[in-house]
Formats: sequence, structure tokens, C-alpha cells
Amino acid sequence: MDSELYSESVPLIDLVKGNHSDFDNNTLNCTNDYCVDDNDYLDMMEQHMLPNLYECVLIGMHVLVFAVGLVGNALVCVAVYSNPTMRTVTNYFIVNLAVADFMVILFCLPPTVIWDVTETWFLGMALCKIVLYFQTVSVAVSVLTLTFISVDRWYAICFPLKFKSTTSRAKTAIIIIWLLALMLDIPELIALRTVPKDLRVKVIYFTQCVPSWTYRAEMTFNTLKIVLLYTFPLLFMSVAYCQIVRVLWKSENIPGHSETVNIHTQTNNACTNSLNKRRLTLANTTTQSQLRSRRKAAKMLVAVVLMFAVCYFPVHLISILRYTINIPQTDITAALSMISHWLCYANSAVNPLIYNFMSGKYRKEFERTFGWCVGRKPPPLQHFQPRTSSTYTCQFTAVTGSATTPRSEIIPLSVSSIPEYEY
Repeated sequence: MDSELYSESVPLIDLVKGNHSDFDNNTLNCTNDYCVDDNDYLDMMEQHMLPNLYECVLIGMHVLVFAVGLVGNALVCVAVYSNPTMRTVTNYFIVNLAVADFMVILFCLPPTVIWDVTETWFLGMALCKIVLYFQTVSVAVSVLTLTFISVDRWYAICFPLKFKSTTSRAKTAIIIIWLLALMLDIPELIALRTVPKDLRVKVIYFTQCVPSWTYRAEMTFNTLKIVLLYTFPLLFMSVAYCQIVRVLWKSENIPGHSETVNIHTQTNNACTNSLNKRRLTLANTTTQSQLRSRRKAAKMLVAVVLMFAVCYFPVHLISILRYTINIPQTDITAALSMISHWLCYANSAVNPLIYNFMSGKYRKEFERTFGWCVGRKPPPLQHFQPRTSSTYTCQFTAVTGSATTPRSEIIPLSVSSIPEYEY
């Protein structure tokens, strides 16, 4: 996915029994094993750039990712925007993740596929800088967003009384995420350039988009990116979600959770006991509902993080191997490189599928939005009631003078029962 994978990972070109260097050495005086004129020379290069069977399969897989990623991430944004009950702190971060994924699939996937298959950067110097720069920015936005989500959930669940999560803080965090991501890859943006292949014929074929710095500088910068945008964030998120899981699954109560019951009159013991029993029943139901909701949300977020870790592991592994053991550049390593790039884009498309399968709320909103897009009348939005209230009548005996007069009193029972979010 990153530019370092392209600078040396293009496959060797088989020319009958030769390789990529044969294009440089072939001349009409037949000093090499081949004797071809310039037209045949160009035809052979163009023939080589045509996709073979496994490349056709990978192109089809990229087309699938392109379609699913654009539709899925657009649905995420529309679902949260159109339903006010979904505008929670976590969902603001999820929308930010969806925006980055949508843009990288739309603007970066097509030129990358062409580059992978033809081994040529056709789009010139400006797009060489823009596409690869934005590609790294989108990865940075994704991993920083996932990290901020883990921080927010960690504080909200493990230290609920010390931290108040608000949408204004989430919006500020999103601005910080984009600023950090934009600044991180500025050195590579400056260094990127197109490098034409030294061939017999002046053509654009096999031109590469690579940084102009030294091998050592390239290795240092890319190692730093792997540490900052993969290794360290995953370690941090692993610790955070382990603590979140420990708190949510080892407790029957929500940390910092309290129920409020207001009894506005003095009653006898029988009435009080009845109300207390009802109060406890409603409180327990509410607590269990919120606990289930938080557990489902935690499962979904852990699944997103795990998918990110799995999809980006191959591309980073290939980069590390290239710098440490100098892996040979063969057709097999080139194919593995293409697959690793596809996995990175697949990660941008798979998150909406995770939301759909693991969140009932997102699934309903996707169905509403999709139905509206195809012309069906969507069902009405479901809004949560901020509070439930139950009213009971208790009869007790009050002594006035020497007579006993039965008297009834209305005692409202108010229990805070709205969950933070229903997954």
C-alpha cells in the first residue's frame, strides 16, 4: 500500500528466457539472445503489461471492494446524519473512519490497481504525490480514530466519574486526528517523484512513483510509520480493550451507574415495600439493558480493531522483510504484494459489514436508507424516551381526632431507564 512496496517489488519481466533488463540490452545487432526492432520491443512490453489470470482475479476482487466500500461507508454517514438518536460520541468517530475509508477507496484504489497490474505509474508527478500522500493520511486517520475510540470507551467504562464524554470533545478530537495525519507524511510528500525506466525506447512504461531519498532514510521513515501507525496503537488498544472487557464481563453493574427514585410522600410499610420492589425491578432491567448494550458495542469495536490488525499485517511484514533480509523480487513476491494491497483496501470496505452484522441499530438504519434510495417508503424513525414513569395508588390509614379516615395518595415512581446507546 505504501510507496516503499512499489519501488522494488515490481515483478521481473519474462521475455522468452530473459528478464526486465533484457529490455535495456536488446539491440538490432543481436548482441543479446534476442534480435527485435523497436516496434516488436514495444509490443513485447505492452504484452507483458496485460493482466494474467491471477491479476484478473485480483482486479475483480478490487472492483468488489470498490463497490462495497463506497456503498457501505456512504450508508454509515447517512445513517448517523439522518437519525439524531445515533449521533453519539462513538458514532462521530465511526463516521470519521467511514469518511477516510470512502475517500481512499474512491481516489486511491483505481490508480493503485493500474499501477500493480501494469507496473507503471501513468498519472504524472502531481498525482504521484497526491495519491500516495492521501493514502498514508487515510491510514493515519483510521488508526488514530480507532485509538481515540478506545481511549474514549476506556475512560467512559473504567473511569466513568472522572471523565465526561461529549460530542464537542469528539469533534475537537477529530480535528486533531486530521491535523496529525496531514502533518505525519509531509516528508514523503516532498520526496515523492516519478522515476522513468531507462529503456531503449522513450516511453512511460515501467515509470515508478518513489521517494527521492536514500535507502537508509527510506528505511528509517517507513520503520517509524510502522511503529507509530501500527505497532504502538495496536498495543495501546489491546491494553485498553482488555480492561474494558474485564470491567464489563466481570461485573453485573455498570460502573458509575445510579438509579434515581423519587417518592414524594410518606407511606406505611406495605406501600413502601411494594414501591421499592417495583423500583428495584425496573432498575435491574435498565442496568442489564445498558450492560448488554455496552458489551455489544465493545464486541463490535474489538472486531473492527482486529480486522485492521489482520488486514495491515501482511503489507507491513513484506516491508520489514524487504529491509531486513532483502527478499528476492519474483512473480510470487509480486503477487503477494498485490494481495497485501488488496487487504488494505478490503479493510476500508469491511467495517460497514461489521456494523451491519453486529449492531441491530446500524442494521435498521442501513435498511431504512437503502429502502429510501430504491424508492421504498422507509419506516418512521424510532426515538428513545428520555425517562419512564410509573404511577401507583397506595391506601393507608391516617388518624384525625378520634375517627379513622381512609385516604389514598398518588406516589409517582421515576426511574432513569434510557441506555446510552442501543446496539
